[in-house]
Amino acid sequence: MLQTLLITLKLHFRQKIQLFWLFAFPIILATMFNGMFGNISESYKLHTFDMAVIENANWKANPGLQTLVDGISTGKGSSGSGMEGRVTDDDDGMPKLINVVSTTSRASADRLLADGKAQGYLYADSDGRLHMAVSESTQSNATDVMANSGSLGISLTMLNNIVDLYNRNDMAVADILATNPTAMMDRRLASSIGASSGYTKEVKLTNFKPDGTARYYYALLGMTALMAMSFAVNAVTMAQANLSALGIRRSVAPLAKWKQLAAGFLASWFCSFLSLAVAMLYIHFICGISLGGREWAAFGSCAAAAFSASAFGTFIGALPKMPTGAKHGLCTTISCVLSIFSGLYGSFAMDLSDMIARRAPLLSLMNPAQQITNLFYDILYYDSFAPLFRTLGTLLAMSAICLTAAVAFLRRQRYEYL
Repeated sequence: MLQTLLITLKLHFRQKIQLFWLFAFPIILATMFNGMFGNISESYKLHTFDMAVIENANWKANPGLQTLVDGISTGKGSSGSGMEGRVTDDDDGMPKLINVVSTTSRASADRLLADGKAQGYLYADSDGRLHMAVSESTQSNATDVMANSGSLGISLTMLNNIVDLYNRNDMAVADILATNPTAMMDRRLASSIGASSGYTKEVKLTNFKPDGTARYYYALLGMTALMAMSFAVNAVTMAQANLSALGIRRSVAPLAKWKQLAAGFLASWFCSFLSLAVAMLYIHFICGISLGGREWAAFGSCAAAAFSASAFGTFIGALPKMPTGAKHGLCTTISCVLSIFSGLYGSFAMDLSDMIARRAPLLSLMNPAQQITNLFYDILYYDSFAPLFRTLGTLLAMSAICLTAAVAFLRRQRYEYL
């Protein structure tokens, strides 16, 4: 049986077309996803950029301006590249939006913008109000959807809001001091100045906050698992005397048929798992889709998905009166069609998958591509492993049904002629 297992593995790895579709194709598709969706999440993250600060007499007359700039700057000076980088936070969570480039006049600040050494500048007027100006190229990049992959527009909007908030607070304090100076002795009033309350609050409802495009990669893993059914189809074909020359020789071999089929199933399971593991590792390390620190659970899910794919493939391979080519075509058709309803083919397919899950949960439950995709959802979205175990139970139940049917088809087969 061990020798049969090793020979079957060698035969699987010699099938070049099969290796392409099960190893190269998922990587190619994941690379395409990364090219199309890789910058979507980046466009919602804050980035730093170089800002000149005009430290003239108006600026020095208002110490609060320097305090504000120190709070939102990195303190590392200009990067000199004219390109924004990833924003950082200090201990109190204050975002570091700018790299400060010190200057003494607006004329010198304009020269810095023209030379590309700064993307904008901050200055104070005679009344102590803070103002912001940006270069034409920065404004163009901020409004250009294609060029704004570095979230420059969001960063500029946040900086503009900080400038407006500072000016409003400064005007409020000046008005209070002019009309009722003793009011500033009230601690509640003093602490309320500068405080801004938001109308929304981010609440963490899931175990991990994954990338918004991760669903497409999970659906790709579901399709990869179903395409791996062809390994099991080949394993069954090589054990049937009416479908291959190797099957004829095996039919007269002293090794029991169930051992031949068991060795073929194990070889298919191993190859399917290897295919899924390679795709998952590529998606995780190259495409940057996190697994939430539960890599061990992801490998277990790959093993369960590979077992189910081998069971489904064994059932298809055992179907009587069907040539091998038709069985492979059936595997490809099933994997492509069921992947539509698991959300692989874009936002429309995702919406369709969600609608089926809401309105016809039984159909979603019966879709193996959706259940394999759900394995990775369950790993990331839930604190408990109970949903993962339920999905595993569903896949194992479908696998048991397919294996039982396959055994019924293969048991005591007889051939009138070969």
